Amino acid sequence: MAVTTTDTAVQVSVELSPSDGVVIEGNSLGVTVRITALRPALIDRAEFSLIRKVNYTYGRGNIYGGVFPARERTTELLTSVSVPAPGAIPAGQSRVLTQSLAIPSDGLASVRGDLIDVGWSVKVVLQTANGQVIKRERLIDVQSWGQTSATDIGHPPVGAHLDQVALEFIALSSRVLEPGTPLTGVLRMRARDDLNTRGVRVQLVRCEEVWGGPGQAADRDASESEGYRHSEAVMATALAGPAGALTAGTVVNLPFAVETPAGLPAPSLSVDNLHVRWEIRAVLSLALRPDPTLALDLLAVTATRQPHDSGRPGLLDTD
Repeated sequence: MAVTTTDTAVQVSVELSPSDGVVIEGNSLGVTVRITALRPALIDRAEFSLIRKVNYTYGRGNIYGGVFPARERTTELLTSVSVPAPGAIPAGQSRVLTQSLAIPSDGLASVRGDLIDVGWSVKVVLQTANGQVIKRERLIDVQSWGQTSATDIGHPPVGAHLDQVALEFIALSSRVLEPGTPLTGVLRMRARDDLNTRGVRVQLVRCEEVWGGPGQAADRDASESEGYRHSEAVMATALAGPAGALTAGTVVNLPFAVETPAGLPAPSLSVDNLHVRWEIRAVLSLALRPDPTLALDLLAVTATRQPHDSGRPGLLDTD
């Protein structure tokens, strides 16, 4: 019987190319394993694997009519490659194993969200002649061009509570959201009634939607008890205008610049029952009445080769 252990006769390090572990979907990742023998060792099996873990929250109903959040977790072994084992390694000497792993371009890149989390890693497994199994795992960040959700930028703007004022985005710098690149433009307001405003803000918003649980087909009309869940996170805010009075018939143009985070936590995504959508949203704050809003969908990309902090350790030793 094989025994899994980290207390072995060898030291094992895993190096990646690119060295920061950031790779674009559809490209290849280089993996180099350096094995140093502390005493004579015999390695007779070596395997490199590419793993993707998908976690998401969906709604589940019960017989009493209540709805509660449920969590689905899956681990996918995307690639498993056996490489020639180094065999006998004399004490004090090292051996190097290399392999290139292709990253699928199926759209499920790295996502760090509230409802949806997609993580990637490279796992190396070595087995010695006496049955010991040595495992090393490195987290990687798979970036995406967001093409599974490219149609989002064809959607028209969506407004709410616009009976007293019209809102319009003009001269928007781009509908493609890139890490670290500000969004600039002009928000045009046309008052239909006299209004006292409490200010105008423009926000960058990440929206996550889960359209069903495991084994369910994506249903955009599903209720929460049928699997639907939704969350929003404001990623950046710019004040476009101060509080003040608007006179009926007045047209005001408000320039704005929204700073985009250097590391976006997720690209635009629409795969199976999972949807990550980004939008720029204008909000006119009013007292004692609903705030008029206007939202325009964007295409968020993370494939810029800029490393960013995932908030997780980069190297794991696992039993």
